[in-house]
Amino acid sequence: MKKLIASFSDFDKLDFRVGEVKEASMVEGSKNIILMKVDLGEDYGTVEILSGLAKYYTPEDLTGNKYIFLANLEPKKIMGKDSNGMILVADDPEKFHLLPLDKNLKNGTVIR
Repeated sequence: MKKLIASFSDFDKLDFRVGEVKEASMVEGSKNIILMKVDLGEDYGTVEILSGLAKYYTPEDLTGNKYIFLANLEPKKIMGKDSNGMILVADDPEKFHLLPLDKNLKNGTVIR
């Protein structure tokens, strides 16, 4: 589904960063939600981000890998916990696909 056109100023508000999943675990009481502790570099530090990836990935699949995150997304409460960002995925109709990054990229590197 095609979305509305975003202005450059809309895009410029978004802060995409390289983040490394330092820890990941299932959220108690949920079959779908994984809690990740993500190192987003010096500007953000380590934050908690929740994602509904458990249908396709285990916490072990995520831990130690680097992905693109939206770092400045307004916090959202999920399963009683604050999610402070969002992991970007390719949203295939049948499955979410993670977009792994080169492990040599520095945590917090800006994505444009």
